[in-house]
Amino acid sequence: MKSPPVRRPYFSVHRRCEMFWLIFCWVVVALCSLLLYRYWDWTRSMEMTNYLQQFRSIKPVEYLFRAFTFLGEDEFYMIFFGIIIWCFNKSLGFWAAVVLLLSGLVSSVTKDIFALGRPVLEGMQQLESYAFPSGHTLTAVTVWGYLAIRLKQRWFWIWIAVVMLLTPFSRIILGYHYPGDILGGYAIGIPLLLFLVWLSSLFVERGWGQHLSGKLLLFFCLLGPVLLTVLDPQDDIAKLMGLLAGAAAGYIIEQKRVRSVPRSHWVLQLLKSAIGLAVLFGIVIGLKPFLSSGNPALQTACYFLRYGLVGIWVTLAAPALFVALKLTPRQKEL
Repeated sequence: MKSPPVRRPYFSVHRRCEMFWLIFCWVVVALCSLLLYRYWDWTRSMEMTNYLQQFRSIKPVEYLFRAFTFLGEDEFYMIFFGIIIWCFNKSLGFWAAVVLLLSGLVSSVTKDIFALGRPVLEGMQQLESYAFPSGHTLTAVTVWGYLAIRLKQRWFWIWIAVVMLLTPFSRIILGYHYPGDILGGYAIGIPLLLFLVWLSSLFVERGWGQHLSGKLLLFFCLLGPVLLTVLDPQDDIAKLMGLLAGAAAGYIIEQKRVRSVPRSHWVLQLLKSAIGLAVLFGIVIGLKPFLSSGNPALQTACYFLRYGLVGIWVTLAAPALFVALKLTPRQKEL
């Protein structure tokens, strides 16, 4: 899987085409923002949600949209990025996961600022989190957009367009969000994507990774997530920052000490995926009874630790185990 680092231009080597897509992105942001400003009450009404409920009685339609909404769930992302890192491309999987975690942080903080409730439908279980903006929409834009920019494949851009449209739409038809929540996800997600790819290209062009020592990078990878969790001690923030700290620290150590090569025989790839995912969900589910507390502060720390272990497993412990079991080769030291 070819995926060069993010460099400018992002969308096309042709200047006019690049400018077209950049302008297109900002036009979409402006339109979404304008609709929210001018028609706020309508975007948070049940009119469209109630109308779309008639299509849920068609089972294939409901299954289709449940499949697309699953593309924005935590479980899918853990499976998806775990397999990419172990079997295809460590850099692509790790940095896309970082984009996901930062997007989740922005989504969680923004939801708490606006504190807007979700639609109420008879017979449907209410989600505990706030509605605005739609986290599924925001992460669909940032994560899949980042992957498309890295891969630069036309077929993948087509797939991304489908995901960016149907994943948000699924949240309305399934009754989890108002239309305004979706517009908010686009309005925040697109600028966040452009900012993150700009930051990524700056990181590559200026060689920041080469100028910092491994110990200093580890220090910042742990300090940042810990400080953010202390400043906003919520369970969701603790999960995201624990994952970020563990994955980043593990990735840095793996690059220096393990140097696994993801590519191997397809049978070994299946075995790696099975072992990796079994342990991953074993940590998430199996350690839950042991790492929990009735004290809110301790509970936040438990979330941070448990998901930090998940991050370390995905980027460091699993690749090291695969090398030790000879399921994957080790890159020769230059």
